[in-house]
Amino acid sequence: MSARRIAFLGECMVELYHRPGDEPGLLRRTVGGDTLNAAVYCRRALGEAGNVEVAYVTRLGDDPFGREIPAFCAGHGIATDLIEMGPGETTGLYAISRDEAGERSFTYWRSAAAARSLFAKGGHKEIERAVESCDALFFSGITLAILAPEGRERLLVIARRMRDAGKLVGFDGNYRPRLWSDVATARRAIRAGHAVATLTMPGLDDEHALFGEETAEAAARRLIEFGAKSAIVKRGGGAAVLLDRQGLREVGAPALPGPIVDTTAAGDSFDGAALAALLLGGDLDAAAAAGHRMAGLVIGGYGAIVDDPRTRWNAGPLAA
Repeated sequence: MSARRIAFLGECMVELYHRPGDEPGLLRRTVGGDTLNAAVYCRRALGEAGNVEVAYVTRLGDDPFGREIPAFCAGHGIATDLIEMGPGETTGLYAISRDEAGERSFTYWRSAAAARSLFAKGGHKEIERAVESCDALFFSGITLAILAPEGRERLLVIARRMRDAGKLVGFDGNYRPRLWSDVATARRAIRAGHAVATLTMPGLDDEHALFGEETAEAAARRLIEFGAKSAIVKRGGGAAVLLDRQGLREVGAPALPGPIVDTTAAGDSFDGAALAALLLGGDLDAAAAAGHRMAGLVIGGYGAIVDDPRTRWNAGPLAA
């Protein structure tokens, strides 16, 4: 039987970060980006369970950094046949800064990144068809922000068709104000992303900044009103609020296995593990539990993609 396939779509970039204890001014280099991080943690959560292939969809520059990224993805078990290379184009870059509590902030150099032209100018029909043929799709508010308006609309059409065909469409609102020309444009686009989702998984901070809700419960109700079939509203290390046909409820986070050192990719890893649970037949509660478990491990390491064997779940996300 052929493997089912989930496509994670967005922008991946060169990541620079300083690890405490390193020489001052030394920056380590790796690869990151919200949807790529989610793809890696989905692959790790799936382990040997089920028969699911994880693919990444993006466009990279053919600069030396961009040419390294497909091999990086393949090294994490991610299929790379849906990655386009743009001749003469460049790959985005970002640097992570952390405060004493491990909370992170980002500085980006991405205005001319190749990923911005994905799905634009009518030149990507083969990849569009390949994405739509997948069994599941995940994208984010950052994906919508970096795409040109034409590419953004094409993605939303594909996502809606996949959802209408009964496929899993995951979305995380990930609101980054600097990526948008104005709040109104961001609000319209991210609302449209929620509306085509089978499962939407935003963080409460982003929803509050964009739509004004003070509580996760109010945000979850609004997401369903927008058109999402189900919602998980993340509250950092607190209990996640869930809403679907079974009603409103909370799923708490387990005790952390260690100290928080870097919150980079906490939400992304939650998303990836939650989607893995759903792909293997778990319900919304199991998805939230898997998300909490993975995020709790990731924030104990440095960088977006941590080198921690505990994040590799050979028995799959439902075994625990």
